[in-house]
Amino acid sequence: MSDAAAQVGLPPVTPEVEHKEGKGRGRAFLGIPVIGWMFLFFAVPYTLLFLQSLWKPTAFGVSHDWNLDNYKLVFFGDQLSGNIYLPTLLRSLKVGAMVTICSTLLAFPIAYMLAFKIRNSRTRMMLYVLVIVPLWASYLLRAYAWKIILGQNGLLSSVLDTLGLENTFLSNLLYSQTAVVITMTHIFTPFMILTIYAVLERLPPSLIEASKDLGVGRAKTFMTLVLPLSLPGVIAGATFTMGLSTGDFVAPQLVGGPNDVMIANQVYSQFGATNNWPLGAAIAFVLLACVAVLVAISTQAEKREQL
Repeated sequence: MSDAAAQVGLPPVTPEVEHKEGKGRGRAFLGIPVIGWMFLFFAVPYTLLFLQSLWKPTAFGVSHDWNLDNYKLVFFGDQLSGNIYLPTLLRSLKVGAMVTICSTLLAFPIAYMLAFKIRNSRTRMMLYVLVIVPLWASYLLRAYAWKIILGQNGLLSSVLDTLGLENTFLSNLLYSQTAVVITMTHIFTPFMILTIYAVLERLPPSLIEASKDLGVGRAKTFMTLVLPLSLPGVIAGATFTMGLSTGDFVAPQLVGGPNDVMIANQVYSQFGATNNWPLGAAIAFVLLACVAVLVAISTQAEKREQL
């Protein structure tokens, strides 16, 4: 190849350059299955979902008349039932934010303890496994467990009766928004712990030791050193928790009340009960767009923190 290049007046191609080109082609070839998987199971379904949201439901199925009526119904409602979908979406975002805040407040101390306070590696591994164990159980099993705990004859009710607090608001938590938040906080907190711990364990202990040697107190060391460096993990966990909890429909269905319906329950209702697939697709695509915006914002926030 070097002789042919010299005949046409081009600089010779060294073996190193040929090796790099071959390595680049090999990486591109290995990326084909991943790209194909993403295209087949993500791009194609989302495209079909968006196209279906532009169709018109009829009494006998779906009419392929392109329009934006379904999105108008989602954002502005109609004269008959009013606007029920946009308030439901805002309620879902509110519940997702509450779950994210509660999960962060619970997860950060546990992750901090695992990363810095537990010196024995065997004890740390045992506690780490205890964090992961709830993920081995079924989602439905954990949701039903909270339904039993918060029920009238459940564990919480028995404890309140023993303490003489049976007539307080704590005895009526089931089938409320509070029950939904408690259930989803329990379900998604392990994910938050894992993401925060993954960042904290990579922090060099020498930084904290240097801060102590300089006479900086524990609180100031935490606020000026540990917390800022842990923000990428907090942001990643918050994004994960917010996205999953906003789009959850099992917990609201099991422990929520009639006024605690979330946007995913509306999608389920349109695809299942009312058989209005175009409207269900429009609601689902709006939810997908909200999650995409959330991911974009968190990605930019992580980049700023890394800089």
